Amino acid sequence: MCGIFGVLDGRAPVDGAGARAALRQLEHRGPDGEGVWTRPGGASPHVLLGHRRLSILDLSGAAAQPMETEDRRLVVTYNGEIYNFVEVREELAALGRRFRSTGDTEVLLHAYREWGPACLDRFNGMFAFAVWDEERRTLFAARDRFGEKPFHYALDPATGRFAFASEVKALAALPWVDLSLDDRALYRFAVAGELAGSGQTLWRGVRRLPAAHRLLLRWTGEAWDLRMERWWDVDLARTSDLPLEEAARRFREVFEDGIRLRLRSDVPVGTSLSGGLDSSAVVCQIHALGAAGGQKAFTARMTDPSLDEGRHVAEVLRRTGVEGHEVWPSAAVLREVFPRFCRHMEEPFRSTSQFAQHLVMRLAAENGVTVLLDGQGADEMLAGYEPYQHVLFSALAEEGRFGDLYRESRSFRARHSRPFPLSLRAALGRAFPGLRTIRRGIASRAGEGRGARSPWGLAEGFTAAHGGEDFPGETEGPRDLLTRKLHFDSTRGPLQELLRYGDRNSMAFSRELRQPFLDHRLAEFLFSLPREHKLRGGESKRVQRLAFRGLVPDSILDRKDKLGYRAPWDPWARGEIREWVIGEMEQAASVLGARVRPDAMDAVRAALLPGDRPLDLPLMAWMSLGEGLAAMASVRRAAGGAA
Repeated sequence: MCGIFGVLDGRAPVDGAGARAALRQLEHRGPDGEGVWTRPGGASPHVLLGHRRLSILDLSGAAAQPMETEDRRLVVTYNGEIYNFVEVREELAALGRRFRSTGDTEVLLHAYREWGPACLDRFNGMFAFAVWDEERRTLFAARDRFGEKPFHYALDPATGRFAFASEVKALAALPWVDLSLDDRALYRFAVAGELAGSGQTLWRGVRRLPAAHRLLLRWTGEAWDLRMERWWDVDLARTSDLPLEEAARRFREVFEDGIRLRLRSDVPVGTSLSGGLDSSAVVCQIHALGAAGGQKAFTARMTDPSLDEGRHVAEVLRRTGVEGHEVWPSAAVLREVFPRFCRHMEEPFRSTSQFAQHLVMRLAAENGVTVLLDGQGADEMLAGYEPYQHVLFSALAEEGRFGDLYRESRSFRARHSRPFPLSLRAALGRAFPGLRTIRRGIASRAGEGRGARSPWGLAEGFTAAHGGEDFPGETEGPRDLLTRKLHFDSTRGPLQELLRYGDRNSMAFSRELRQPFLDHRLAEFLFSLPREHKLRGGESKRVQRLAFRGLVPDSILDRKDKLGYRAPWDPWARGEIREWVIGEMEQAASVLGARVRPDAMDAVRAALLPGDRPLDLPLMAWMSLGEGLAAMASVRRAAGGAA
């Protein structure tokens, strides 16, 4: 787990001092060492690769990066972990490859030498890396299947310069990178709530290599030729008719092996434990394997009893004997850490859940645990969030199965002791598309035009200039609506944003976060299953609950609520930090200028008056946006460029 960086210039030598200054922006990702490689001879194109090391596997100098092959043809800078590196190394050794180190970096390098881009298909892991091929004068870069590890890049065709980095801060330290705000990306975030699933960032001159994509960069002698393609996806045409019980058995087998692989480490391994089904399963499975003696689990507790999952955490700790550690997020701590927190996040976020995760990673660092396993990803593949129930209703309506729709709604009421807040109009819109056209016409005549659909706080002129784009919410494919929605959310949508949060929060404290539910073997299996194995009768994650029966306490398997890390934001914002929140919002409004409605701050002050009505303004998104842009401007000023 590390930070990677590189600059390639087709016309002039790379500024070594500037590159090292950029690399220092990644020090938190790799406090254990720094390495820089420059192309020998000084001929065009000029290449500099940099690396900040967090030692996880093979703590010796033999695993330092950037790493070259013995013949100096290939050199790699790499961030992540290839969990099955032992098996891949054995395969390469049988082909005659020799190894000087015991970690996974050299395995990656030899695998690329042996199989080229096809090596990616052999890797089970999370990664972002770049390999310079001296013989072919090309740069090959790739990102893991779900995008757990980041890869940002900037290309300036006018000057022939290309740069890449784990974080935008490193690119911001290069004065030639365009850091002006990308208004189309801002609008996308305001509407869709995420950017990480796309190739966009908030900055016009910085792009993001999407998850499961690879790129090849070649200097033609006059310009850079950049080609990019997706190298992996779930095949939705692949289906399985396994009965639920057999599917649960297979689920448990693959999950257990994924945990086993993700316990490989030369430094202490622990867990992030929220008290929910997914993180509890991770802790219990590690305990069942007996593979992490002295396991430590780290939890965020909430002072509001309705948001606290302490009793579920305690049940897991009693079952496993794991050593628990907890932190209590507060309004005062949020205010204290917010600038640094947003600097690490770079791009905005929407809730205090990310703040709680930030404190959990800090707690792990304070207790000397470098690697943490986490439960991210299961909700998106197994319909763990309640809104997926609505998607199922819409799917049934689209299919004309109104009897099943009625039965599903009754089952939900019986299981949860309340009716599901179903929008019948939306469900019927799936069955009768003409109704949606009629409703739009009525809404337009009733004055529900562009202003009503404009994201909160953004000026109507800004929306008029940058709106009009429909952002996808499901993928195309042969399967039903729910499966296509889960596929989109897992591979192209909201999960990408959650993984960005996890990467930034963990690396802020030089921790590594591993996600066993994102083992691609498990994902491919789960997407082959019928939707009834995931959501039916008001019960989500059906196959997972059955798979973990006997492993995870029944009180957790049978939970009907889902909390996660939810801090009591409303009373905080209306209480002890009200004036601070207003100040942060004013800073954001000042940065955004004419993009913001003139009356936006009036609405903020009114919403923050004492009262019981839930806050429905995206305050955290605006606040984090303002702080993130300010932090990036600070990096640019330090580099000597224009803010």
